[in-house]
Amino acid sequence: MIKILQSRENIPLLVAGAVLLTAVLAWLAPAEATLGEAVKLVYVHAALMWVGFGLLTFGGAAGVLYALRRNEALIVWSSGTAVAGIMMLIATGLMGMLTAKITWGAVFWAEPRMLMLGQILGAGLIATLAGRISGSKSVTGAANFGLAVVAWVLVIRTERIIHPVSPIFRSDSTAIKVFPLLITAMIAFAGLQAVRYWATTDK
Repeated sequence: MIKILQSRENIPLLVAGAVLLTAVLAWLAPAEATLGEAVKLVYVHAALMWVGFGLLTFGGAAGVLYALRRNEALIVWSSGTAVAGIMMLIATGLMGMLTAKITWGAVFWAEPRMLMLGQILGAGLIATLAGRISGSKSVTGAANFGLAVVAWVLVIRTERIIHPVSPIFRSDSTAIKVFPLLITAMIAFAGLQAVRYWATTDK
């Protein structure tokens, strides 16, 4: 089993399995009194959001460690996790728009959390271009760290107007709390495996 998990050639199957299990968990997850079955989209939306932030944080930390230790593997992982984090945030944005359309009947483009996501993605584009254009691993690491800082500052400072407070942690239902955590774990596993596929080669 350990060899199966370690082999690079098996990573696509691991990612596909994790995505499939995520879909199954979302389907099995309980509905919620206010949003009904649509809350299952919220579970996935929230999971993508926090995994995206986790990956950006990992990328920023690896960028700082590269500056201190000059280990080539660190900058590869820094770049991989930063890109994966950006992709997760794009996915959560699309999922959020779908959820808003279903639950509210419209997408509110001026909602602060929506604008925040656009700002983070813009910062991600700048960070990616900075690394590519400069060709410097040090610049890439610093840009990934800056992206992580910008993302956290924005999410902490951005207010909610239309975007509701999470129904997950306000719920008294253990299942409503546990299923989103399981979904988040599966998405995180898939994301990290995808980065590992890009960052490593079979020996």
